Amino acid sequence: MHLRRKKPISISLDEVTGSDEGDDRPRNEIGGPDPRLSGLLDRLNLQWAIDQLPEGYREIFVLYDVQGYEHNEIAKILGRSIGNSKSQLHKARKRLRELLGRARRRNRQENRGAADHLSALAASY
Repeated sequence: MHLRRKKPISISLDEVTGSDEGDDRPRNEIGGPDPRLSGLLDRLNLQWAIDQLPEGYREIFVLYDVQGYEHNEIAKILGRSIGNSKSQLHKARKRLRELLGRARRRNRQENRGAADHLSALAASY
């Protein structure tokens, strides 16, 4: 809902390409990577990966890494041992690495497919 409430940023094409010769600010290149979007994709991939975790892993991961609780506090909150909290966190992080690697490979394949499609379109003209 936070993203829906955000109004889109509108920037003139002259501002992006740098048509004012006297301005020394670095300009974005059309078709170049947008750093604002790359962070968004990382956050979406992370949220997707967290959602894929089993419930126990997700609880411990969110409590420790997101909300900042210590293992002894998590053990009291969830009624588990401190060792269980540490073990579940380790397993959650390992699973997240696997899921994020899979998401990264999937995104690369999709980007490659889109680039191939654009190349084929350009060659047909």
